[in-house]
Amino acid sequence: MKDTAITVYIDNNKNLMNEFRWLYNSWLASGSWMMSKIVAFHHPAISYDDMPKDNDIDYIPLVPLTERDPSWRDYPFINSVWFMTTPEAAILTDYRYALRTDCDTFLTPYFPLLKPRLAQFGAGMFASNSDVVIRLATIANKWGISPVFNNVGSTFMAIPNRAIQYSQTQFEYCKKLKAEEFKDGYGTWPGWYQGVLTMYAGQLAANTTFDTGMNIGGLDVHCVSRDQMSPQDYHIHAWHTEGYFSKHNWRKGDYKNYDMNKLDKTCIADYCLWIAGACP
Repeated sequence: MKDTAITVYIDNNKNLMNEFRWLYNSWLASGSWMMSKIVAFHHPAISYDDMPKDNDIDYIPLVPLTERDPSWRDYPFINSVWFMTTPEAAILTDYRYALRTDCDTFLTPYFPLLKPRLAQFGAGMFASNSDVVIRLATIANKWGISPVFNNVGSTFMAIPNRAIQYSQTQFEYCKKLKAEEFKDGYGTWPGWYQGVLTMYAGQLAANTTFDTGMNIGGLDVHCVSRDQMSPQDYHIHAWHTEGYFSKHNWRKGDYKNYDMNKLDKTCIADYCLWIAGACP
């Protein structure tokens, strides 16, 4: 019995379509296919001929929020939150667990062992600036939220009903933050910045939905790590970085001359390149 749904939203973007193959290839290479299925929501304009063909992938066409609501047109990251709030997301309740993640990620050989009793989140780096930390704490206090965790990552795994509940709260907080906190401008990274609106909302929603009933770690592991994978490294995220491994450098073709046969697949950064290099 396959008890886990690995779910993503694939926008009509060539980079995301290519990176979805990273997730798919890592699902195969890690052995995760034995205990999970991929439930891939996607832009209806994407041709099935351009995506991996596998009986254990459920493809669900869904027009993104950015094309339904003009107020979100310039913020495509919202699509990867909003899809979990739709009636179509009820398909996830057929499973014991749901992992909500992004296309530019890699499942490791340890992922099949992850069966969280509490909700499991990755760790982010969007709230390292002290001004941002203070502002999020102030908002949490104003909204009646106990700020237990900081830098809550984008990837999470939970019981599907709770995952959907969390996503609905996250989306509501996205709308609230956009209206109340960014009405006068977009802000500047690494300070208060609308570009990571979904992350701010996700942290507030995680503390609202799960409080102390969650763990952080093991998901969204840094792709630039040269460490050996440990049994607590379940999932790797291609962060925005120019270090090795970098999805930006991959897109530029900087790794095309690497000898893939010499990569150490137990090294986190090498594992990312090995998976990416296996994609057609």
